[in-house]
Amino acid sequence: MHFALTPEKIMFKNYLKIAFRNLIRHKGYSFINITGLAIGIATCLLILLYVTDELSYDRYNEKADQIYRVCIHGIVGTNEFNQAVTSAPMAKALVNDYPEVIAATRFVNLGFPVLRYKDRVFSEERFFSADSNIFDVFTIPFLEGDPKTALTQPNTIVITQSMARKYFGDEDPMGKVLNSDNRRDYQVTGVVKNVPHNSHFHFDFLASLSTYENSRSDQWLNNGYYTYILLQKDFPPEQLEEKFPQMVRKYVGPQVQQILGVSLDQMIASGNQYRFFLQPLTDIHLRSHLDFEIEPNGNATYVIIFSVIALGILLIACINFMNLATARSANRAREVGIRKTLGSNRAQLVRQFLAETIFMSFIAVFFALIFVELLLPAFNQIADKQVTIHYFTNIYVLPALIGLAVLVGSDFPVHHLGYSYYRHFYCLQPDAIYSE
Repeated sequence: MHFALTPEKIMFKNYLKIAFRNLIRHKGYSFINITGLAIGIATCLLILLYVTDELSYDRYNEKADQIYRVCIHGIVGTNEFNQAVTSAPMAKALVNDYPEVIAATRFVNLGFPVLRYKDRVFSEERFFSADSNIFDVFTIPFLEGDPKTALTQPNTIVITQSMARKYFGDEDPMGKVLNSDNRRDYQVTGVVKNVPHNSHFHFDFLASLSTYENSRSDQWLNNGYYTYILLQKDFPPEQLEEKFPQMVRKYVGPQVQQILGVSLDQMIASGNQYRFFLQPLTDIHLRSHLDFEIEPNGNATYVIIFSVIALGILLIACINFMNLATARSANRAREVGIRKTLGSNRAQLVRQFLAETIFMSFIAVFFALIFVELLLPAFNQIADKQVTIHYFTNIYVLPALIGLAVLVGSDFPVHHLGYSYYRHFYCLQPDAIYSE
């Protein structure tokens, strides 16, 4: 099939041909300008990868926007505390008393046991115990076993894929027994995928919480469990928080009276406080700095600072790109004059020079991606991350990179800072040259 070349296609082809010839003709200038811009873009991309990763924490959960952690704020005497842990009976009371709470689940780290299987003995730190419905709240994909029944029985345990290889090698771990501290045996009832790196908590083992008598305690002033709830979709969490004072009065008040010998009203009247509040799951990593956090969290302030730095670096790279181009304006002025004499109008000149800068910008972005790929292993090690660029699995990546190249090449940032790109870049007497 024959395709005729339209004048527009021919013109576009000529623009690219001329742009390529100019790059070859001025190798030193092209190398310096493209390399400088590529380094700036690469640095910006690395920082943005870090920022994007920080903002992505816990969003892999399918119901992330419905999950909240229950926490405690209190003032007793001169001591103020904000805790990420609550009491054992909290979860059950939330489900029983508030129909908007679809599910409530708990987990707790009960220590660092030494686990044994045959001749394999390891001390483990990420050993948690959890309610059997934890898989109804969080997205934890199973490789083997049934999430509905995996932790319903005492002395059962779910392990991650990496721990299955560590302890059992090529053996099927299902039904095998892990011994803990020579005191308790756990039967493996499930194998799950490793917890994603962008989670505010990580586990290697989840033992059934029903194994432990303390999990059935009715003491509301003994806090040690991380409690998460699944709210009805689009239900305002503030409405549930408004009901928490009733819960404090109903459950905490009698125990305060029993232990301290004063009523809850008397305790509050003397300046003390005790209240529950909710944290959105996706806010925990960047905005939560409570007592007894599961793992060290990030900081939203750093994310803002790094974002500003990334944009600043990109802006400086663009300005440098344009400054180097401006330095050649005297040489290009004669070329512009000749083109004008030969019949080129303002629009054609603009398209020609715009094609050159965008062409250079695309080359810079290409080399920037090479720099990023080369630097990512070291960057991940320094930042303790596992970030990567998903060029084809994320539908936004390629359009964003193309848009970045066009944005930088068309001098959008510099132009909006007050530079008159075409007047300073290409001519000494722009009005005379560009006049129709």
